[in-house]
Amino acid sequence: MDTRAVNNEWRCDGRLLRETEKTHSFSAKPIPAADALMKIVENTLNLATHDEPNEKESTELEELGPIIHKISCELSSNCSGSQGSLEQRTLKLLILLERYNWEAKIAIVLAGFATNFAEFFLIKEVYNTDKKTAIGLLKLKRLGQKDTGDIWETVNVLVRKVTDIGKSILVLKKIQDNLPTVSVDIIDFQSASFWVIYSVLIISSAISGDRVTTELVSTVKRIEIIYSYFSLRLKQCQDLEQEEKIKEKYGEFTRIFGARQADNMEILKLLLCCGEEEELICNSTEQEKKIKLSDLKKGTIIVLFSSLHIDAYSEEVSIIKAFYNKTITTSQYRIVWLPIGYKREEHRTTYAKVVVGKPWYHLKFESLAEQYVVLEKYSRKEWGFNEKPMPMVLHDGQVIHNDALSLIHMWGHRAFPFRTYEEDLWREYGNSMGIQFILDYVHDDFTILGNDQTPQYVCVFGGRRAKESSDAVKENGSNLQKEIEWFADLAGKLILAATGDAKINLKMGYLGDKEEAYLEKNIRTKVTENIKLSKYQGMKYVQIDQVRTKLFWSRVKSIALQLNVLKETKKLNENMEALLENTSSILQYSLESTAWVAIGRLDTNDMIFYDAEQFFKCLVHINKNIATWQAELKSDGTDFINILRRWLHNGFQCEARPPKKHCFKHIVYGDAIQTIGMKCVICYKPMKKVVLYQCCDDDQTEIA
Repeated sequence: MDTRAVNNEWRCDGRLLRETEKTHSFSAKPIPAADALMKIVENTLNLATHDEPNEKESTELEELGPIIHKISCELSSNCSGSQGSLEQRTLKLLILLERYNWEAKIAIVLAGFATNFAEFFLIKEVYNTDKKTAIGLLKLKRLGQKDTGDIWETVNVLVRKVTDIGKSILVLKKIQDNLPTVSVDIIDFQSASFWVIYSVLIISSAISGDRVTTELVSTVKRIEIIYSYFSLRLKQCQDLEQEEKIKEKYGEFTRIFGARQADNMEILKLLLCCGEEEELICNSTEQEKKIKLSDLKKGTIIVLFSSLHIDAYSEEVSIIKAFYNKTITTSQYRIVWLPIGYKREEHRTTYAKVVVGKPWYHLKFESLAEQYVVLEKYSRKEWGFNEKPMPMVLHDGQVIHNDALSLIHMWGHRAFPFRTYEEDLWREYGNSMGIQFILDYVHDDFTILGNDQTPQYVCVFGGRRAKESSDAVKENGSNLQKEIEWFADLAGKLILAATGDAKINLKMGYLGDKEEAYLEKNIRTKVTENIKLSKYQGMKYVQIDQVRTKLFWSRVKSIALQLNVLKETKKLNENMEALLENTSSILQYSLESTAWVAIGRLDTNDMIFYDAEQFFKCLVHINKNIATWQAELKSDGTDFINILRRWLHNGFQCEARPPKKHCFKHIVYGDAIQTIGMKCVICYKPMKKVVLYQCCDDDQTEIA
């Protein structure tokens, strides 16, 4: 906003300005206690105007006592108007204050006035019960008249405005002294001093009973204009000051994060805006744990940035908590949570609820910095912060990773201590890219090997056979029941194929349809019953909740995206190629709402991903020829997965093709992604590359 939008006619004219300047000494100095004095004035006047009083100021301003008393007396004696016009009396007061600078003159006059005004107010209260005594004390000629209420209301408005002007001028002058880029015309200070003192004289006359109704109304209008001007000017200067502070602080962020620090302290103190002795708290258990910031000086620290509403990001929180639970027993590190931009009192309750049950340390609400404006600006620009949980990894004063969430999501506990390049992780774990890798964090039963040497297999299935939307399936009870019965039947036939003499150690689970696991509970009940009927201890159904289901789908998507990026640079080995095909196929089946099955051995890369309908047909074929199947399992030296793959492949060649143009479609999103050499997950034949253009995510879109 431009100050020119505010009327500047309130300033003193040339003659009056010259008269005002004559009252001022060029050696005038500010008073160090100006802020304290204005605080006392404000408290006194707030009490007088029935506003809620602030805390008592205990500062004694002995040196200013005599001049304040003198001004108070002058205001009282000048109320009658017998000593000249208002202009002359204003100049007289300015002469008394010649050795003080302009903002100090205002503060001292307001202090003198506050003394008289508070006294008047107390006697006015007495008037309500003892009119004669009150009138006798102050000779209030007009206090009992009908228009007193209107005048009193106007006086109150004027008192508040002149006080606010005085406060604004003090702050404005302080900003001007500290910031060379801020410039305020001296005429503004001179004119404001004159009119504030002029207004104080008007108020004093009004409350003493003099008839100054006309002058009072015109003065209120003038003071309103002056108040608007200085409010706007102060806002502009405060914005400039804030910009300079942000610029300076931003430079500090750039300097500290741009250099290798000796330890974590400089970075943590900068981020948390606190000292080394500041206490941090962890409420992960019933017993509260406390540490000092200095305890985080060395080692690995994860600073978790987020919005205050971190629980809204349940998927990311689950990833970080699962990572913490898997690593904290073998690794020494701590997580410090820092919500950005939240300190208002209404956030206190939310903050208290959010920190409960989390494994990370946090500051007390009172210790949070006011806004973290610079941190928010820096984190958004330099690190891409966008409200979601963003774990930054520090180690001995060095930022190892700005945002390790994707790394944690992809590699889990293997990522710790985050000092290994991701390409090296791919190489290091290149031989562990099977179903165990895909199901990481879905459930420990799917990823943790037993103590014995028996091969352990996992089978997960998902998607749906019904072509209706999930809402339609829910509403149509018969369709829902058919879905449950079909998946339970599939699991039952797999149980039959895995039991017998071979005694395959198999765990299975249903991963829902994309983000929705509405069938899981009923399927779990049915399959668990089938397992009990089989009376085989090596079989188990694993319950997967909805949060873990979401983790699975986001993880599969992350794996596919990262592998596609690596494929562009031709850095995929054979195992990674197979993993890309499997994860991409799972995503494609999900997009088409098609049922699918993935089965593999935990300690190998060997896994099968297959269309559930075709897999079901193969299991029917196996169950019909169970003796042949069992004999092959018993006599063949190859494992369960290879034999199953052979039966699937042979079964596909023998079975009639499904009535559709292609047995599988694979859509790759993004530009310039290589798909040469990709094979169909059903018939294993090389897939033909076509170009598809579509306007939206319409599941009915066909490849032409």
